[in-house]
Amino acid sequence: MAAAPAAKTPKPNPNPTGEWTLVLPRRIRRLPNQTPYRPVSSSIQTLTPSPPLPWAPHDPIVDPARVSNLLQRMQSTIVHLEGSQFYRRLLFRFNSPQIQRGLSRVSPTRMVVYGIGSIESYAIPRLQLALAVLLRREMGPAVVAMEVFDPILSATECAVAAALGCVVGDVDEKGRRAVTESTLFYMPHCEVGLYDGLLEANWKPSALNRMIVLGNSFSEYASSVSWVRLCGKPTAAAKTSRHVIGVRKYVEEVGMQDGGKVDEEDRFLKAFHDTSWHFFELDDDTQMDVLIE
Repeated sequence: MAAAPAAKTPKPNPNPTGEWTLVLPRRIRRLPNQTPYRPVSSSIQTLTPSPPLPWAPHDPIVDPARVSNLLQRMQSTIVHLEGSQFYRRLLFRFNSPQIQRGLSRVSPTRMVVYGIGSIESYAIPRLQLALAVLLRREMGPAVVAMEVFDPILSATECAVAAALGCVVGDVDEKGRRAVTESTLFYMPHCEVGLYDGLLEANWKPSALNRMIVLGNSFSEYASSVSWVRLCGKPTAAAKTSRHVIGVRKYVEEVGMQDGGKVDEEDRFLKAFHDTSWHFFELDDDTQMDVLIE
């Protein structure tokens, strides 16, 4: 398939091979002396759902030395993030009436982290996992479990996640977790097909109202699809985001930060750019099929 023409503001583009990749909604200029973050692909079906499959780390050997080293790096990242101006702004936003009202209404008891990437290979996934750990701490003991899953995780990375209080599953749900309890899904910079599959697996008011999604802005994805249509491009983007687009008018979307400018030197810019809270509010009689026609 020919690559789409370059544009000043790239739009999210579903992966035609059906792979799970991490995608930024907008281009961010590389910071000086910064090594580009190149996420590793892992399998996910974006158009044709496939059943959950048993899963085990691709690298099954747990190296104690690697575990110790990576755990120290993660703990250092958590401390650095917690003491940053970025995190202070994030907490100010987190404690705002808008977000606290949504959290109180859903009262999540479980946190699920998808698409975190390799925390051993890249700094950005370490920052994203560090934020998950800190957010769970902020929400207190009501969140009884935090699950982390990405099919590219190694056994060493799984061991470190467990040491940080996370549970790593042994089934690849392809991101299509049907909620059985109030759940916060933290999905930093995932491809739109992953968000769409999660929504499709919970495509009824009673399920969506028990979810919170913290991830890429749904509004940005909607703008991207509109841009694709205006340019007369193929409709693959619309097909892989139809649930994201369809549910938008029932979503209260709140930016993770208060809109304050982040300095270009700030290493958090790429890790959390355009990350938003999404709270769903649907009436029980909402006609869900109509939303995706």
